[in-house]
Amino acid sequence: MIEDHCSHPQRHVPKMEGEGTAAVACGSCAMFAILPKVAGSFTCSNCMLIALLKDKVQQLEERVATLQRIRELELFLEATEHTVSTKEETGDSPEKVASSPTQEPDIWRNVTQRSRRPRVRSDCLEIRNRFEVLSPSMEDEEETPFEDLSLITVDQVYEDEEQRQSSGNVQATLEPTAHRRTPTRPKRRRVVVIGDSLLRGTEAVICGPDKMSREVCCLPGAKIQDVTERLQGIIKPTDKYPFLLVHVGTNDTASNSLQKIKRDYEALGRKLKQLNAQIVISSVLPVERRGPGREGKIVEVNNWLRKWCKQERFGFLDHGMQFLEDGLLASDGLHLTTVGRNVFAKNLRNLI
Repeated sequence: MIEDHCSHPQRHVPKMEGEGTAAVACGSCAMFAILPKVAGSFTCSNCMLIALLKDKVQQLEERVATLQRIRELELFLEATEHTVSTKEETGDSPEKVASSPTQEPDIWRNVTQRSRRPRVRSDCLEIRNRFEVLSPSMEDEEETPFEDLSLITVDQVYEDEEQRQSSGNVQATLEPTAHRRTPTRPKRRRVVVIGDSLLRGTEAVICGPDKMSREVCCLPGAKIQDVTERLQGIIKPTDKYPFLLVHVGTNDTASNSLQKIKRDYEALGRKLKQLNAQIVISSVLPVERRGPGREGKIVEVNNWLRKWCKQERFGFLDHGMQFLEDGLLASDGLHLTTVGRNVFAKNLRNLI
């Protein structure tokens, strides 16, 4: 008797002896993927993209429905305004009844229609500004100091600057003879991404939105100690609360013990706290065909990193097992393919 597999969308195939991998079926499309020690449900990248697209389409449909409701309300208001104006011209407005002399109760009087002069609408709108231009000293006092940028996002700083520039243009239009002062653009917050050779080729994606304030520092073959030693020369004392994203640790898992890796991370954390910067630590990416000892060590390092970053008040970017999917790791099982590098760079860019 043939067993019906359609009622079981998720099937786990027993893993083969001598290997730490197993064939797991996606819970949505029932396609198989080879993954190491997957527990619980599994969803492939294609199904996740489809779910994301469905969510985007639903959001767009909600926005379209909102715009349609707004349009219906506008049409209703226009019709109401037209009805009220028509009644005013014919003399049936409620203001006329209210303005009539006080009538005694139960006494009927004959009220004739009075002539009403049509309204004269002027097409000229007088614009007058009752404000004055701020003096340079007062304007400097109102600006937010850069020492408080930890409480303000980068987008808020740019939006405030655009509002100041637009308000300055309106002021110059209303009062041409007023004193003009060219607004000074605030210094942009510096964003630095530093790490090992996995960052090679990610500069275009990460720095594309803002090439003036973002930079990627790639140190091929670097370990945690190498990044600690290079920090002093990369972050300058003049940087005001920069954003620093650190991705390192893959090379340490090849030769160093777990205790040595923890000590190196703790030394890196003490150095990072001296920089007065916003810190985010990126998790170590998984590897393939490098032995079960190294793969297990990477999992232990990431679990410890998650707790340690929370204790030290650092941010933590967890990539999980995303890069074990087909087509993301190169043939050596260590570096990334072009597709994998693009996914990795987008993860870092979205965090920034």
